[in-house]
Amino acid sequence: MKIAIAGKGGSGKTTIAGILARLLAQRGHEVWAIDADSNPNLGLTVGIPAEARRKVKPLESGLLKEGTDEKGQRTMQLAIPPREVAQKFGMPVADRLTLLLMGTVDHAGEG
Repeated sequence: MKIAIAGKGGSGKTTIAGILARLLAQRGHEVWAIDADSNPNLGLTVGIPAEARRKVKPLESGLLKEGTDEKGQRTMQLAIPPREVAQKFGMPVADRLTLLLMGTVDHAGEG
């Protein structure tokens, strides 16, 4: 199952995502909570202390490789298997819950 949460700024997306991630993990589902916000706060919502949140390693841009399918359409694929991405970059939060951070804003205009 894959769930994405989107909406207007300030509408509670991070809060809903964090609560949903924790509930699903508590009910036995393996959850990878991915924070793709330019101001990442999902770690706080899932219960990671401030000091530990600073240690979450953002995903590297080189994880995606570009290609072309048989119709000539541009494709993007992970360079390594998803489970390896979670093991290498994820921060375990609780049983069955791992936090992944997509990246941060490095330059003005990126977020």
